[in-house]
This record gives sequence, C-alpha cells and structure tokens, in this order.
Amino acid sequence: MVKLIVKDITSGTLSNTEGTVLYCAIESALKNNNLIFLSFEGINTISSSFLNSSLGSLVDKYGFNILKDKIKIINYTKPLANIISKYISDLKTYTSA
Repeated sequence: MVKLIVKDITSGTLSNTEGTVLYCAIESALKNNNLIFLSFEGINTISSSFLNSSLGSLVDKYGFNILKDKIKIINYTKPLANIISKYISDLKTYTSA
C-alpha cells in the first residue's frame, strides 16, 4: 500500500502539467503493483484539465478497473467528491460512445 498526498506531489490541481505530475507519481507506485491511497486532503478545487492528465490518462492506459482495483481516493471534501464522480461518470459515457 502506498499513500500519495496530492498537495505534496503537485503545486496545484488546476493545470494539465500538474495532472501529469500526479499521473507520473501514480504510475511509479503502480509499477510495484501497489494499492494506492490517493489523498486529496487540503484540496478544495480541481479542474477537468488536471483530471484529464491524471485520472483520465490512467483510464486511457489501464481501463476503468484501475480506479476500482488499485486506486482508492481518500480525504476529500463533498464538493471535490462530486466533481471527481461526475468526471468519471462523464468519462465512462464518452469512452463508450
């Protein structure tokens, strides 16, 4: 198990560049077949650009099961959970279309 704290890995959660930094950290942890606890503690806002470059890129490479089987999102606010849930739901809709 590996705990990745987003605010300690990236300088923010708004840009593609910051999302790519998180993607690389997750990729590195996945190489050892770890279960990843992805902590959003202290984060109040997040952009679709950030999500596209982090979670979206993971789904593109590994499929949706990576989010269910290997990545557990923890320490988040309700508004942040709503944004992430909507993003994943929309991603599933657009990917299957």
